[in-house]
Amino acid sequence: MTAPLIHMPEMCPRHQALLVHQVGIGPDGPWRSLIVVAQVVLFQGATCDDTLYARIGGDISRIAEIGCLACFKPDRFGEIVEAAKSGKTGALKALGDQWVAEAAARNQESR
Repeated sequence: MTAPLIHMPEMCPRHQALLVHQVGIGPDGPWRSLIVVAQVVLFQGATCDDTLYARIGGDISRIAEIGCLACFKPDRFGEIVEAAKSGKTGALKALGDQWVAEAAARNQESR
């Protein structure tokens, strides 16, 4: 069995700008890497939510149909912004890992 090909949707320009400006990164700063890391963490947050799977018929390869994951999960986006303000990429990684661990625990409880 082959793993599905997943095309991760990009954050819309509005959310990219909000992220960079709210975190306070200037034009010479690492804003591109912040956007990439934030998109990965948004992916983690969105895929831990059952409403995502309902919208895409349970087929993760259709996630690109959702569009901007920050538009889809604005609460998660807000948490990402707050974590990014620490200036530590590890804070973003920890946030995404936390969401995944919580979802795994919920799934384990429901069995």
